[in-house]
Amino acid sequence: MTDETRPDEAGTEPQTTAAEAVAVAEDDKPAKLRQAVEIKDVGPCKKHIKVTVERQDIDARFGEKFSELTGGAAVAGFRPGKAPRKIVEKRFQREVGDQVKTEVLLASLEQLAEDHDIAPLSHPNIDPAAIEMPRNGPLVYEFEVEVRPQFDLPNYKGLKIKRVVHSFTDDEVAQEERRLLAPHGQVVPKPDGKAEIGDILTADVTTRDGDRVISTIKEAQFRIDKKLAFKDAVASRFGEQVQGAKAGESRVVDVTLSTAASDADLRGKTVKATFDIKDLKTLRLPELTPVFLEQYGVHAADELHELVRVVLQRRLEYTQRQSAREQV
Repeated sequence: MTDETRPDEAGTEPQTTAAEAVAVAEDDKPAKLRQAVEIKDVGPCKKHIKVTVERQDIDARFGEKFSELTGGAAVAGFRPGKAPRKIVEKRFQREVGDQVKTEVLLASLEQLAEDHDIAPLSHPNIDPAAIEMPRNGPLVYEFEVEVRPQFDLPNYKGLKIKRVVHSFTDDEVAQEERRLLAPHGQVVPKPDGKAEIGDILTADVTTRDGDRVISTIKEAQFRIDKKLAFKDAVASRFGEQVQGAKAGESRVVDVTLSTAASDADLRGKTVKATFDIKDLKTLRLPELTPVFLEQYGVHAADELHELVRVVLQRRLEYTQRQSAREQV
């Protein structure tokens, strides 16, 4: 067993991304963009897509943003909300331009998915930072994407399939929200606290098969999840077995070695790993201020909770569709 951990090994759940959350939040915008779409086949399962968004829709969004700013913008030499519109536009042109570009791209891509049956197999090769918002004229962007092959379906009516059914609890929503916010958090000491799921512990680890020492690891860091995956082993009850521990204490964890372990006598065997805990840290999540929440397209904490629930539900629906396809 080595000290190489793999957070993406089996047992870990997919994390919600900011882009995924924003895409859900944008559903509430009723007005559709006026855009022209050109789709060309450039390979057996690859398409080149060119999108042109009319200037009228872009200017409308600029107008909305500047109208909001003019009412309370702080500009040197003027009382809040009293600066002329032209000065506000000049002062905040770059910031507003970035916001409008992001909103227009998200709305355009979502509309593209709704209006055209593209069926992508991977994320499109779009770099938003490389796309410039023109001062005049339409916004034009192009990209290529791999798509599913098209073919005639056999007769599938009347087939019976199994469907995954699940209702997400408040705890599951809270756990997913923590994953979403974790990249923006700060790791801080937890000297007097007890180990919990999501904390980070530093420990010396000694693994034994009976009295035989298999491996030792010094001063290694581990994030406390339900499962801990190593390169050649997995601790399926890791979170349960270290939960509640404090710095200075030890915990014994069951570790099941891979059937491909280098030592043939240990393949598939469950051994004992002693974690001598040296330090314990926790993740302090960011404050959910209106400014911070803007990146997710929401304005309050309860809206973020609901957004995460919708994302989980959509992920379940995707799993249901994939399962149905496999059974057919």
